Amino acid sequence: MVNRLALTGLVIIFVAGAWLVAAPFAVRYQPAGAPWTGAARMDVAVGAVLAAAGLAGFLAGLAGRVRELYAEAGQRAGSGRS
Repeated sequence: MVNRLALTGLVIIFVAGAWLVAAPFAVRYQPAGAPWTGAARMDVAVGAVLAAAGLAGFLAGLAGRVRELYAEAGQRAGSGRS
């Protein structure tokens, strides 16, 4: 059973990762055109990993839920036949 709370948590992980990718530029501690600082590299790398993991988990959970819905529909259709 795919839980809505779990999917919400995965969305939060994705959003946190997206923020980490954008933060060096949004907060402006990575000047435009300057070589990347260590902090900016780390934020972008960790953010990319978090965003990818959150998105992959969300899509896997969503696929699981779709599979459950198809199985339920198949059971209902099978039990209604005579």
